Amino acid sequence: MKFNYTTLLLLVLCFISSHNVLANEEDLVLKDQQGELFELSKIVGNKPVYLKFWATWCKPCMQQMPHFQHAYEQYGDTIDTIAINIDLNDGPAAVAAVKNRFNLTMPIMTDDTGKVAQHYQFIGTPFHVLLDKTGKVIFQGHEADKALDNTLRLLSHDGVVEKTRLLDEANKQAAIALDIPTQGLKAVLFTATWCDWYLADTRPEMAKNCVAAQQQMNTLAKQGVDSEARISQLWTDQAAVTEYKEKFNVSHPLTIDYGNDLFINNEISKVPTLLVYKDGKIINRITDFTSSVNLQNTP
Repeated sequence: MKFNYTTLLLLVLCFISSHNVLANEEDLVLKDQQGELFELSKIVGNKPVYLKFWATWCKPCMQQMPHFQHAYEQYGDTIDTIAINIDLNDGPAAVAAVKNRFNLTMPIMTDDTGKVAQHYQFIGTPFHVLLDKTGKVIFQGHEADKALDNTLRLLSHDGVVEKTRLLDEANKQAAIALDIPTQGLKAVLFTATWCDWYLADTRPEMAKNCVAAQQQMNTLAKQGVDSEARISQLWTDQAAVTEYKEKFNVSHPLTIDYGNDLFINNEISKVPTLLVYKDGKIINRITDFTSSVNLQNTP
């Protein structure tokens, strides 16, 4: 696939210095490895905070783990640090394996609702977010580079940094709501443009499942079932959607879920996921596409 990770990364590395994000909402909650809930408000605004969003199947995330552990060892006393698994096509066993592989000692938590990632304008892993001691977000980025290291160093001294480096919010687009009919069937596939090829090496069975899901959606559309797909905004732009549509000969509508609002509202933690609606209500949630999906005889 021509649209690779490097291309996607270049799309999101656009920074500005005039955007402020405050993180003091009470509903920003993570889950630790013991399943206990942790409110970010308990640490935000006390001293600097370093949040790193990652996934076990993300190759650059694994490459950056030694750097992340080193940063925690160097600044853990002055900067609260949390490794946040995004909980997309992941699980506790895989997270524990990464922890053991890299001897990670910082707190590891899961964003099982997706709301924390959404709040910090998460686009794709790896994603670094730094907050100063007042709770102001002063850094967002994907690379474990000199800019990140310099910001960590400055935060460790005074807890504040004058110059911010943030993602450009001007390019953000609003999500389009789903139109679910009050009568009849509708099939909505939640998937990603990259899951068939990016996961081919790290999670081959998941990649095959992504291909099968889209193939079965094509069949449903040909059968006359009202069908559409919502694409995760992670690592995606309209060019990737167009390429995906051509690759799989997709005839039904494909729309990027900007902000991942629909993914969050429908508790989608695995791609692909097919939601089947009847008379405006969800009657089935399908994540395994090894067997054919047949909706023609749905009661």
